[in-house]
Amino acid sequence: MLDPRIPFKNRWLAGVFAFLLPGAGHLYQGRWFKGIVCGLCVLGTFFFGMELGDWSVVYWKRDPLNMLNPYYAQVFVGLPALPAIFQSSRYQNRQNADQAGIDGPLNASFTGTLRMLDPSAGFPNGDVTGRITLQPDEENRESRTAHGEFVGTITPKKGAPQEIKLALGDVPRLGKPVSADPERGIELAVVEGNNAPARGIGRLRGSVPRSFWDRFEAPPDEEERDLDRAYLLDLHRQLGKFYELALTFTMIAGLLNILVILDAVEGPAYGYGDTDSKEGQRQSPAGAAGAAGEKPVPAGAGPAADRVVSKQN
Repeated sequence: MLDPRIPFKNRWLAGVFAFLLPGAGHLYQGRWFKGIVCGLCVLGTFFFGMELGDWSVVYWKRDPLNMLNPYYAQVFVGLPALPAIFQSSRYQNRQNADQAGIDGPLNASFTGTLRMLDPSAGFPNGDVTGRITLQPDEENRESRTAHGEFVGTITPKKGAPQEIKLALGDVPRLGKPVSADPERGIELAVVEGNNAPARGIGRLRGSVPRSFWDRFEAPPDEEERDLDRAYLLDLHRQLGKFYELALTFTMIAGLLNILVILDAVEGPAYGYGDTDSKEGQRQSPAGAAGAAGEKPVPAGAGPAADRVVSKQN
């Protein structure tokens, strides 16, 4: 029974608002306090789970064998979870594959390894961290070649870290553009000077940061490929039990918003009219008998009382 004291307005429209943004349906109805509380609770729980899971636990990936896909609960948070559907289509697109060459200038931090093909070049093998800058060759766009440099630090297996500067050239290779992994794989050729044609003397292999919008709610890679790591396995190793905890928080947020949607459409589960019905159910037997025109039985009367009286006589 709808409570006439609540300004439902168009309650189905309020339900749509409550789905798209938790609490928005109540705000549309003028129920400000409940709308703010519901919004803070649902969104706070959802984003806390996202942060706990390194922003990688909400994604949509079709799996016919898994009828308990967590996204079935997460999606009820509404707009904050809906980008996963768009990101899933981008991730599964055929164009989301390893890329040869770059479309524009690249200036990013780099972490990886250096392997020299020519020991006489004067650089040791080791782990490197620093920054790469690349420019596509405008005169020969079809070849996908680029040139640039790496500036940073190398840590050889034996010896102290040292500053290095490397010339880069040839065709750089990058991993798929869209993935949940915050790092995008890249492989570059180290060349001798900037003269053309440049002679390759080594290879840089590592990763550069992936943009937030290319990883937000995108599916993680489950298998390791040439330039892409099995990020889902790495995520489990990094987070441990917190991965499942983050997943639980985001699912709870979605399930909570189902109750918020129902409240916006139907009102509180207990409200107007419930008090009268409960009082009628709690009516005493004496009152019920009197209402039916029957004479109530006095206390202490009845067959048991008659037997006591007969024994006394």
